[in-house]
Amino acid sequence: MSDRAKKVAVAENLLAMLSSQDLDGIMAAYAAEPTVHDPVGTEPKVGREAVRAFYESVVPLKPTATLLGPVTVSGDYAAFQFKLELTIGDNLVTVYATEMLRFDEALLVTEMTAVPDLEAAAG
Repeated sequence: MSDRAKKVAVAENLLAMLSSQDLDGIMAAYAAEPTVHDPVGTEPKVGREAVRAFYESVVPLKPTATLLGPVTVSGDYAAFQFKLELTIGDNLVTVYATEMLRFDEALLVTEMTAVPDLEAAAG
């Protein structure tokens, strides 16, 4: 499998692990000292403990992530758009987001940046 195909598989697998609420599966994709910018512009989550805590806060919302279109790859980066459905109380909230992953030589994610748009679902 080419490096490009592996990066695409990691991106697709991350969405699948998020949808199945598999924290260990999600964390398996990340390098030893990852950084997560989600949403972009907020204080980054740095290190495995902080990244895991971030995902632990999302899992109770019963996320369902659906890839929208292809995963694009350039060098150490992969980017994709997806729809995320979250259960907040009795409400189903839909968020569209673009996510970019940066990989190390072992094809583990060193950095994830997400650009969610709550208004995109309304348009």
